[in-house]
Amino acid sequence: MDQKLDEQLCKDFPLLFKDRRGDMSTTCMYWGFPGDGWEPIIREAASKLEPLIAQYIKDNPTDEYLPCASQVKEKFGTLRLYLSTGTEEMYDIAAEAEDKSRDTCEECGKPGQLRRGGWLKTLCNEHANGKPVYEENYN
Repeated sequence: MDQKLDEQLCKDFPLLFKDRRGDMSTTCMYWGFPGDGWEPIIREAASKLEPLIAQYIKDNPTDEYLPCASQVKEKFGTLRLYLSTGTEEMYDIAAEAEDKSRDTCEECGKPGQLRRGGWLKTLCNEHANGKPVYEENYN
């Protein structure tokens, strides 16, 4: 992801992305975020998660395991937002973001489709570079 987008996410959602600049031996957030096209999806999820995390901290002041993003990445062509811990509502928000990414180009944010060709990626026609649409029953 573009450095400015990365930095703005971390600035706007400091509780969720508190480990973004952590050491690679302690957090997968060290590796950052996937493509620019998914930034609006990540931002939407983060805007829902940040107040829930703040409330969790307020309600559980002595809890040493606080919710935060442990990794945000692309896997099997879709966005994955993994949390260190959380509530069912938090996990539902992360799952909703994954669902939205299935139809959104990871590169630019335009409507996209899951494509095959080495790795699975969700891309629009412009960024697909001829990669065929992935079909579930592909042999």
